[in-house]
Amino acid sequence: MARSELQRASFDDAGVFAQSITRVYRPVFHDGGGRQANVEVVDKPGRRGFRASLSAHELDGVVLSTVDVSGHEVDYQGTVDAADSALKIYYVASGTAVIRQEGREQTVEAGQLGVHDSMQPYQIWTETGFDSLIMVVPKSRLLTLGAGYSDLSAARFTSGEGAGRLVLPYLQGLSGGFEEMVRGQGRQIVRSTVDLLTMLFSSALGSAAEGPDVQRARQREDIEGWIRDHLLDADLSPGRIAATHFMSTRALHALFAEVDTTVGAVVRAARLERARELLVLHPTWALAEVGRWSGFSDPSYFSRVFKQEFGMSPREFRAAGA
Repeated sequence: MARSELQRASFDDAGVFAQSITRVYRPVFHDGGGRQANVEVVDKPGRRGFRASLSAHELDGVVLSTVDVSGHEVDYQGTVDAADSALKIYYVASGTAVIRQEGREQTVEAGQLGVHDSMQPYQIWTETGFDSLIMVVPKSRLLTLGAGYSDLSAARFTSGEGAGRLVLPYLQGLSGGFEEMVRGQGRQIVRSTVDLLTMLFSSALGSAAEGPDVQRARQREDIEGWIRDHLLDADLSPGRIAATHFMSTRALHALFAEVDTTVGAVVRAARLERARELLVLHPTWALAEVGRWSGFSDPSYFSRVFKQEFGMSPREFRAAGA
């Protein structure tokens, strides 16, 4: 559940850019067998060469990024396993992008949103270049769409249609203040963004009836949200969490075992994420105070588990400006 900065870089070589996006945008790309995204430069009269900048972060398996790139074409002929499948979503802030997949083609202009599915090969083409907020959301986070994924191959959404009136202005704001918002409130940003995208896609495609798997996934999300809201409670034991949600402790453990984690791991991850956010938001706070407001009563334990999770101590994290 850790948040990490995957990449922040500028490029003048399309091949190096291709290698970077292949790595950053997994599981859309699967580079087994040497496969990777192929990027070709599209020259425009009066302009030559290639330029791109990329800033990408991952939190809870969702990639949020901004890309500002000149004319190019991405051609990817690989596919991923169904269990790893995801949607790649583009909010175009400026410029134009053309998405091609499964015989469909959509031109996505500034202020619009385009989508393609990782299950099939695709192409992205732009002569003008574009500045875009690009998101990769695992399908496991969008369970309510059911079989509607097939209708999201080369799909387009505008701010003048249905839920787009609400969702696209939000994405415009996120694109404009990306770095500041993701650094300070990363987990909340991811959660809100996924919820809004689910609403947008569901309103256009129609939601599937919720089966047991969807209901249990929603139950986990509700419990995780409750945990994040109660990190400073004296008792965050499995027994108390289970009782609060009207279930047995055994059923609670089984619910999280289904996704290969434990209740204790969820609590610890939520506390560490809160600590990371506090280190960014309050650079003058003592480390012990950061730990205390994240639910860690022992400063030594806080430093030890923070380093295990993020690869650096809280002091090193703050010094690095991470």
